[in-house]
Amino acid sequence: MITDPLFYRLFETSPETFFLLLGMSADAAREMAARYEYQAIEFKETAHRVDGVFLPKEAGLPLYFLEVQFYPLPSVFADLLVKVYTYLKQHEPGQAFCGVVLFASRSLEPTELTPYQPLLQAGQIRRFYLDEMPELANAPLGLSILYLIRQTENAAPQLARDLVTRARSEIADAGLQAELVELIETVMIYKLAHLSREEIQTMLQVHDIRQTRVYQEAREEGRQEGRQEGRQEGRQEGRQEGLALAVQKMSATKMTVQEIAAILEVDVDFVLQLLVSRTNGAS
Repeated sequence: MITDPLFYRLFETSPETFFLLLGMSADAAREMAARYEYQAIEFKETAHRVDGVFLPKEAGLPLYFLEVQFYPLPSVFADLLVKVYTYLKQHEPGQAFCGVVLFASRSLEPTELTPYQPLLQAGQIRRFYLDEMPELANAPLGLSILYLIRQTENAAPQLARDLVTRARSEIADAGLQAELVELIETVMIYKLAHLSREEIQTMLQVHDIRQTRVYQEAREEGRQEGRQEGRQEGRQEGRQEGLALAVQKMSATKMTVQEIAAILEVDVDFVLQLLVSRTNGAS
């Protein structure tokens, strides 16, 4: 499963999920999420990107650096600290920091922890294991989507249908509701790779937004703007801006990053980079 885009979208759409992961109550998690801004930050000096950073909006709150690890990587803690200290070097913030690593399972955690024990014992690095997280009764929707990622192929479809129903009944904001439903659909597409998108949508009883007029218009407009504005003068800057505008318009219609990348004939990572840079520039 391609996890990085999924977790970025989950924490971007439902940032309180991160604080629920840290053990806060639902009310405390919502209140704390409102005091932070979530970003995926690329460190140009090192060509590394942290999976997510929760930047406090007020003094006195710690910076949270998030890494999601779904495959064995002995250097995961060292990699996290490289990004933490690079950020501190570049920005010189006045806040304390906490590094959080979410492992798919405990078996993926490195066996050699000696260099990191002081930080682990001090709570500056915290570890969580997705497959060991207890399922809370009446868990908030974002946390329930996190549970969906670890479900077996047999159990996932029913939980996904229940989550779609919850999103439609609990979320009044139409845009946020669509984001969450699409995220649930995307999790299932990754999890049940042998099924087509249409089969997943039939399973979840969700409408294919790609068949709507607004999607088709944005698709064509995005294709034209991305190519005309981006390539017209043959300059890298023009191409970048044209593609960024196209990505922004298509993203507003709830296209997935994979669909946008296919239309514009670029890499998925490039689309994610443009979306993140647009979000950061608007904040």
